[in-house]
Amino acid sequence: MGKVSEFGRRAGAMHGALDRLRAMIVLGELSPGEQIRQQDMADALGVSRVPLREAMNILADQGLLVHHRNSGYFVARRPAGSVAQIRRMLYLLENELIATIDWPEAEPLEQLRTLNQEVEVAVRGNDLQRVSDSNRNFHLALYRLSPHSLVHQEVERLWARLDPVFSAKMTRPEYIQRMVEEHALIIQALAGRDRAALRRVIDQHRYGQGPVPALTPPEASGD
Repeated sequence: MGKVSEFGRRAGAMHGALDRLRAMIVLGELSPGEQIRQQDMADALGVSRVPLREAMNILADQGLLVHHRNSGYFVARRPAGSVAQIRRMLYLLENELIATIDWPEAEPLEQLRTLNQEVEVAVRGNDLQRVSDSNRNFHLALYRLSPHSLVHQEVERLWARLDPVFSAKMTRPEYIQRMVEEHALIIQALAGRDRAALRRVIDQHRYGQGPVPALTPPEASGD
């Protein structure tokens, strides 16, 4: 029983460090290229270095941190054009998941409604970080309705890399005000098993218009 309890405490410390570190990167508290000094960060977050390293390994796998063997962890820099490339990959992979969603029964639909209620509470409280986190949870739960688990894992990784971009959108009142309503329309399309309507409302929700444009040639691109 003691081992189980210890495992739970360690997992809780790791997830707490993961959430806080991600927020610090997304909110710009840690700058691109900045080194994470492990002992200082562990002290600041109130955890030991073991769960901190586990959290940093996850963020490195998601592309938010980079690890150099002899010097440690650094906040990842984004090369010119990388945001456009990630958005395009995300668009294509999300479309694959949308096309292969298994129509949900009552329980998964209710889970999505509950997640959307969490988004609404965060919007009403003007808690932008919680809005961003709740929105991500809603979309990843939606995409888990597809049986293509490896595609979903890659989508989750790409979402993490675009977290700073998504969080910037959360500062736009016109975006967050329609977020809950568009989530409700997504759920309605799922309940009605209408894939064409699902595609339309998701495109509107993701980009405020139709499909994300194809990539421009490298010499003409830039963030």
